[in-house]
Amino acid sequence: MPRKKRKERYIDRWRKEHKEVRLYLKKEEYETLERLASGRNMTVKDFILRYINDLKTAAKGEYERAIKDFIDNPRYFYHVVRHHYKGDVAIFEAPCMYCGEPIVFTHRDNNWESEVKPALLEAFRYWYHIKCKK
Repeated sequence: MPRKKRKERYIDRWRKEHKEVRLYLKKEEYETLERLASGRNMTVKDFILRYINDLKTAAKGEYERAIKDFIDNPRYFYHVVRHHYKGDVAIFEAPCMYCGEPIVFTHRDNNWESEVKPALLEAFRYWYHIKCKK
């Protein structure tokens, strides 16, 4: 006789949505963490979650600032990024001629220097800034 399928319990659904994180700290490290949390009238868990949210907010601010910097001065932005990566940095997207889904070309492609970059430079050879035409 086939087994009867067991109905999913609430705790099982809850565990699927809430992932467990296990962390082992030295006694001194935990005491430091506990002292920092209690100094802000928080539990250790709340202190860690607050720190994670602060990092997420800071990262979002950095991302938005990077986008603004790129819009304001793309040449300087690429200069800084190229200096950091020590070479060309690029990302370019074009639709596939068969399915229409995007093909992403980046500076990390094996054929970037030999094929992709020359093809892009050739394709955009006659493009210009609107202000330069005047």
